[in-house]
Amino acid sequence: MLPDGALRAMMALGVLTTTLLLLAAPAPASAPTPTATSGPVTSVGLTLADRSLRYGQRVVARGTLGARRAGLPVVLEHRARAGAWRVVARGTSGRRGAFRLLARLPRSGLVRVLVPTAGGAAAGGAPASAVSRVRGVRVFAAVDVRARERTVRAGRTIRVRGRVRPGTAGRLVVLERRSGRSWTRVARTRTGGGGAFTLRFRARTSFSAPVRVRTAGTPALAAGRARAGRLSVLRPSLASWYGEGQRLACGGSLTPGMMGVAHKTLPCGTMVTIRHRGRQVRVPVVDRGPYVGGREWDLGPGVRAALGFDGVGTVWVAH
Repeated sequence: MLPDGALRAMMALGVLTTTLLLLAAPAPASAPTPTATSGPVTSVGLTLADRSLRYGQRVVARGTLGARRAGLPVVLEHRARAGAWRVVARGTSGRRGAFRLLARLPRSGLVRVLVPTAGGAAAGGAPASAVSRVRGVRVFAAVDVRARERTVRAGRTIRVRGRVRPGTAGRLVVLERRSGRSWTRVARTRTGGGGAFTLRFRARTSFSAPVRVRTAGTPALAAGRARAGRLSVLRPSLASWYGEGQRLACGGSLTPGMMGVAHKTLPCGTMVTIRHRGRQVRVPVVDRGPYVGGREWDLGPGVRAALGFDGVGTVWVAH
C-alpha cells in the first residue's frame, strides 16, 4: 500500500495530464451558418402576368433570385422605346428568393428587374449585381363608356358619351358597328378637356348590331377600345298576333309563353328587336307568315303579352 503522500502526488499528476490533453485537443468543427447574401446573385428570373395592359392597370412582375436568397432588394425599372430606365417599383425577395413587384406604367415600353450592388440605389441604370431579361409591355389607352342597349328610331340621332384615359384633348375617337365579321365606322370626334367625348350618329336605315368605341394609337399608347352595347335603329312595321297550339315552321309548337315571331323570309333564329308603346323585347324568328293584309310580323303569345299588344297595329322593328 502506497503512502498517503505518494498517492496524492499521483492523483495530482493525473489531473494535470488530463487538463493538458483537453487544452491540446482541437475544437470540434461547426457547420457554417448560411446567409441570404453569401456570394453574388448570378441570375434574375422574370415573368409578367400580362404584357398587354389597359391604362391604369398594374403590371405584375414575378420571379426568383434562386434558392436561399431571401431578404435581398429588387428593383423594377421601365423604359419607353426612346428613353432612359426609370424605377417604378422596389421590393425585397422573400422565401426561397421569390419576389413580386407591381407598378402602373404610363406608356408602352420595356421592363426589367435588377438587384442593386451593395449600397447602390440602382436607379436610372446604376450598377447592379444581376439583371433580368428585358420584357416588352404594351399599354392601351383606356376607354370608359357605358355599355347598354341603345334604341333609336330611324332618322333620329343617338349620342354615345365617355372618356379616354389619359385625359388628353384632341385624341381621335370613332364609333363602330358590327357588320358581319368586321367593324364599320359610323361616327367620329375628338376628345375635349380631360379626355371627354360625345359621339353623334344619325342612322337612316334600320339595323340592330353591337357597337364599340375605339381610339387611335400613338407612339406612347396603343389604340384603346371598349364595347358600347347594342344599337337598334327601328323602323315602323305592321304586325298581328296569333295564339298557341299550332306547329312552327322552324320546329316545335307554339306554346302560351312562346317568345318568338313569324316572318315570311328571315332565316329561322334571326334575332329581332321589337318596340311598342315604350316596351321592348328581342326575340327570334320561329315561324313563317303572316300572309294576309300586308302584315310583316305575327307575334307569338309571349311577345304579345310582354309588349301589351292586341289586334293589328304598328310596331317598331330592327334586325
